[in-house]
Amino acid sequence: MFQHYYDMSSFSRSSALLPKDQWLEDPSLPLFVHLRDPQPEFPLHAHEFSELVIILRGTALHCVHSPGPSARGGAVQTFAVKRGDAFVIAPGTRHQYQDLHNLVLANLLFDPDALRMQEWDIRSLPGFHALFALEPAYRRQHQFRSRLQLSDRDLAEIQPHILALRDEIAAREPGYRVMAAGRFMQIVVHLSRLYSGRPGTESMELLRIGDAIAHLETRYAEPVTLDQLARMAHLSPRQFQRIFRACMGRSPIEHLLHIRLQRAAELLRSTGKSVTEIAYECGFSDSNYFARVFRARHQQSPSTYRKSFG
Repeated sequence: MFQHYYDMSSFSRSSALLPKDQWLEDPSLPLFVHLRDPQPEFPLHAHEFSELVIILRGTALHCVHSPGPSARGGAVQTFAVKRGDAFVIAPGTRHQYQDLHNLVLANLLFDPDALRMQEWDIRSLPGFHALFALEPAYRRQHQFRSRLQLSDRDLAEIQPHILALRDEIAAREPGYRVMAAGRFMQIVVHLSRLYSGRPGTESMELLRIGDAIAHLETRYAEPVTLDQLARMAHLSPRQFQRIFRACMGRSPIEHLLHIRLQRAAELLRSTGKSVTEIAYECGFSDSNYFARVFRARHQQSPSTYRKSFG
């Protein structure tokens, strides 16, 4: 049986929002693992962090509340979950489990921004974008049919990684932050590969969009049009732009600029290349334009930004 790392007393019923500073217990590590055997009754809640859920045993109904004017949210949609289901709950999503039957969960709590997940080279995997960004956003439309479903063999492979991550965080031996982040990366990569490798009808739709996102993430220096991206996703430009903005929080072109500036900042911090060289390497054909947009993003010029890391 898994050790029960769960304490209901840490939940404030006066506020249904679980804060990062209480639930990600180590301020220097934006990760935590709750292995709930069995999963207890828990009130309707949301959290400031993301949550990767893997159902290890049993069944339940997962009730997700959409935003609405009432105190308890708007419409409720209910999905049956069972052993092998793996899915991500985004920050701010109000949810709870009901009708629990021997439910055992692995809940991996994480802050994607603090972990700098946007910089991992896993961005080339369409399954990563589908599992961590697209499926949570389109769960209601797809009736949860686009979730990742793990086989018994998959669960047997992933559980040792979850236990190792939990134990690494609990022991806090020298180097544990690096080890914990590395173990979490292993889990994320493994699940993303599984999602990419076993597409159903609904998940194939998400993988096609994920493929277009991966194209932006990995070939950001190349010119690309909205029409090209939409064709990769098998959607009209209007549909693609609407879905992309809903899932990523920005338009495809805004996201491309974000990636280019992010990569430019990495090169300024880590290389001695000139500002002009970095501008061209990151897809900017005009170094003056690059300097302007970089200053708008970072409130300082590329040269000043570099010196601050020197």
